[in-house]
Formats: sequence, structure tokens, C-alpha cells
Amino acid sequence: MMYAENLRHADIGTPFDPRVWLQLFDYERLLQPAKLPVVERFDWSGRPVEPGFRRVRVMARQTYVLSHAAIGGSPSAAAAAPRAARALMDHGVDAGQFHCRLGPDGAVLDSTADLYDIAFGLFAMAWWYRYSGDEIALSVAEQSIAHLREHLASPSGRGFEARAGGTGRHEQNPHMHLFEAAIFLTAFSARPAFRALADELFALAEDVLIDRGTGTLAEFFDDEWRPIATDGAVLVEPGHHYEWVWLLHRYGALADQPRAFAIADRLFDFALRHGHDVRTGLVLAAVSSTGESLGTDLRAWPNTEFLKAQIAMRELRGSRPGFNEAAIETNINRIWSYFLRSPADDIMAGLQDGMWIDCVEAQGYRPKGDHVPASTLYHLFFGFSELLRDRGGHPQFSGLPW
Repeated sequence: MMYAENLRHADIGTPFDPRVWLQLFDYERLLQPAKLPVVERFDWSGRPVEPGFRRVRVMARQTYVLSHAAIGGSPSAAAAAPRAARALMDHGVDAGQFHCRLGPDGAVLDSTADLYDIAFGLFAMAWWYRYSGDEIALSVAEQSIAHLREHLASPSGRGFEARAGGTGRHEQNPHMHLFEAAIFLTAFSARPAFRALADELFALAEDVLIDRGTGTLAEFFDDEWRPIATDGAVLVEPGHHYEWVWLLHRYGALADQPRAFAIADRLFDFALRHGHDVRTGLVLAAVSSTGESLGTDLRAWPNTEFLKAQIAMRELRGSRPGFNEAAIETNINRIWSYFLRSPADDIMAGLQDGMWIDCVEAQGYRPKGDHVPASTLYHLFFGFSELLRDRGGHPQFSGLPW
């Protein structure tokens, strides 16, 4: 099955339709006939590229995408989701420990407990269960959380170490994705272990991760959860601000917690004021806690997280600057223009319909990279499906994108 020819738009002014992109995407293209079927990366024409490894976090992200798309009614996703989920559960986790990297033959290349990989493993289990009703997924998740608490609990008494045997530095990003997994495991199953983890991570965010004075979210912390400054500045990623906004709205709805919405308001306000490239409107890679740009290249994922945050803010607050319909449409077409269409005069001129550009240079805004990373699809799919869920009037935890 090939990608639909009508995904390409004639020019930058043609409105991009995420519904067409999601419905006509060939989800079976994410898998190949191999022991570990999930593709790690593609070339510009959409052919799988073999790097010699499989990241468990990518296997988990694609299990999520296929499960969610199957819920939405995609026949190709429904055919592929069981293969991805089975490969993840058979090879990516052992006795509650999600691995980091596997070989193409399923051999474990790196079994170190890593909070980021664990978070996405749990997230995949949530969505596979939501689609399939497979109780084994919930058992794997509960076992993994017990293993996490035993082996990665921070000596500080709050949160978790980023990686077993690490330096003691704490990182907000894997905690954010662990929060994401806990929210959806709770919403889909209501098991107490999942809700306890979600509540614990919200408390960590409220008390430690988010600075009450500046309304900013630092990326890195020392062993006592004090923000770490690099070259005199505390690193803040506007894309993560937007990602937390959406998650806090989900948690606020799940737990009936109005403080979550108030925190989200401040995060959104800071990112909207300081987190966008002046010329293009794309979300910046990084800024300081006082709003100065620290990043260079511009990636796709912060812009899809901005889209999710816009949807969440509009659902709760109504139509306002930054998240009214005009702002949302501008963001959608910006994503299309910079990350989904083939540039005519570049090495990526052969970019096939349905593929994506992960990164563009801040100077000149030209595409950057030598392959299509499969991991980026998680962000694109989730952003577009949230938009269509909202436009279709579906509840927040329905899993229905169209």
C-alpha cells in the first residue's frame, strides 16, 4: 500500500487538512517483516533504514500510534497494532524492566533502567489496553511501576532518577512522560497504583518542577531538585511548557483539581510570550527563565505540542488570543509548511507524502538531517488527533481522533 497521492498540497497557501493526513496514512508502513517489526527510521522516500538497533521508546511510541489509530477506525492500524504490541511485550520488557535498546533480532543491547523508556513503555501499555482490552498490558504496567519504585526512586525522596547508575542529576522530561502514562493508565483502567503515581507526579510538578516566581519549568535539577544553570542560564524548553499545559488539563479533569489549570495558565502565558521565533512563529528550542532564546534549530514536536496546548486552553477558557480558531489554523499550516511538505530545492526534495521533516535550521529555515526519525510520528499523530477529537466533539479520554 502506498501513501495517498493527494496528501501533497500545491502551495504554502493551501490549507492543510490533518483529517486527510491521518485517515490516509499507511500505518502498516511502520512495520516490516522482522522479529522486531517496528521501524526505527526511514529515508526520504519512505523506505526503512536499518541502523542496527531498535529503541524501546520508539517501539512504544509506535504501539501507541497504531493503537490510537485503530481506535479511530483505521484498518491498516488495526492490522498492525497487535504485531507492534506483541513485539514490545515479548522483547522490550522483562519482569517489569523495560529495556533501552534491542538488536534487530530481539537481542538486548542495553537493559539499563531508563526513566524515559519506562515512561513510554507504560504509555504504550495504556493505549494498547484501551484498544484491545488486553489485561496483560495492565499487569505489565503495574509490575513495571513496582520495579521503578524499587530501582529508580530518588534518594531525595521525591521523584525518580533519570537512569540507573547515573550522576544523580534529575530531569523533568522523563517525569513529564511518566505523568502522561499515569494519567492515561488511570483514565482507561482506574487502577489505584496508576492514580497514586499520577497524584505523586502532579505534586512533584507543583512543588518542585515549576518555579512559582517565574512560572517556568526548568529541564535539569541537582540531586536535591534545585534547578541547574548552564553558562549562567536555567534552560527552559517552550515545547515542554506546552506539553505540560495539555497534561495538566488532562490531570485537572481526571482528578477534579483546579490548581492544575491555574499552573497551566502560567506555563502557557510564558511560552506564548517568550517561546516563539519572531520571524516564523515556530516554537523555539530553548530559552532562559527570563525569556532569552538559547536554542538554534527548530523542531517539529514543540509545534504539535503547542497545538495540543491550544486545544486544551480553548476547551477550558474559550476563544482567546493565542488559542482562538485563527491562531490554531495558523499553527496547523505552519506545521504543514515547514515539516510535512517536500522542499523543491533541497536534498529532501524527494520527501514522500506521509513522511516528515523533524528539524529545520534557525538560520535560513532549511531542513536539517539525513533521515526521517520514526519517533516524531508520536507527536504529529497525537497533535492532529487531539484537534480532530475536539472538532468531532469527542470526550477527552475517548481516544477517538475522528
